[in-house]
Amino acid sequence: MKLLSTMLFMAAVPFSASALDSYHEDCKTCVTEAQFTQVAKDNAIFRENIYLSVTNFENYEIRKYKVFKNSKTVCDPNGREPDGEGGFIYDCWLEKTLTADKVNLTNTELNLFTDLADGYNDLNQAISQRSIEIPKEVLPSGVDVIGSNKGKILISHYNSLDFTDISIISKYFVVAEAFTKAISLGVTIKAPALKFTFSDDSEAYAIFDFVDSDLVAHFKFTKIIVDGIEIDLTKDNPFNKTYDVSGMSLTSWQSLVTAFKAYGLAVNVANTSTVPKGTVTIIDCSNSTETVCRNPL
Repeated sequence: MKLLSTMLFMAAVPFSASALDSYHEDCKTCVTEAQFTQVAKDNAIFRENIYLSVTNFENYEIRKYKVFKNSKTVCDPNGREPDGEGGFIYDCWLEKTLTADKVNLTNTELNLFTDLADGYNDLNQAISQRSIEIPKEVLPSGVDVIGSNKGKILISHYNSLDFTDISIISKYFVVAEAFTKAISLGVTIKAPALKFTFSDDSEAYAIFDFVDSDLVAHFKFTKIIVDGIEIDLTKDNPFNKTYDVSGMSLTSWQSLVTAFKAYGLAVNVANTSTVPKGTVTIIDCSNSTETVCRNPL
């Protein structure tokens, strides 16, 4: 039984029944009016009138703007001269339009956002205090969860620690209720991520998917960080075309090679039993005749 899905935190909801599209950006560094306005302008969409809310959840701040961006070529009909070939050269320039008009929020809307920010910040703080250190014997590297079912090992270990208590679940419900009440604000929020750390200094980040009726937590892994390399698990192919693996531990490297194979990828090195020096190239073996694809290491 699903008690609370993370979809609640990821759905974008419009400000109103207006025909204009609505968007949201959270800006943790925004303090001044100029900073909020600039974020609105930076996220304008060419030739579209949109509503855009800019928030700073940590500071309980929200601004709403009507944003428009356009450009067109304008010519001076009197500013012309012969081109020497029977025609004329006109004096033309590109005229740009970029506006972000602030929309006043009602006291009710501001209070609803305050309630939402209060619950969300409280949940974030509770989750951030639950960074989980994974012993080597449980799983040696965060990279091991990529393309495998070993993430279940982490989930099992986490649940064995009894970290998913009633207080955490109740905080999710508080946020869900506040989110529902503030639906007209058009604010998008994401479930805070749990951080798992490993003996090879890699990190795995996971968001709660749901907590079942037995108070067992279920997760979705979203990101792995190993030796400064960030692997986005929300993408179909989370890997870049090249990586600098200088200084990577053998444990991390071997886990990474295994993850490549799980995605039908290979690396252009003669021997994967040792960590290469410098940059390696990732090869997609689905349409490749490279030796490393025909004779995988």
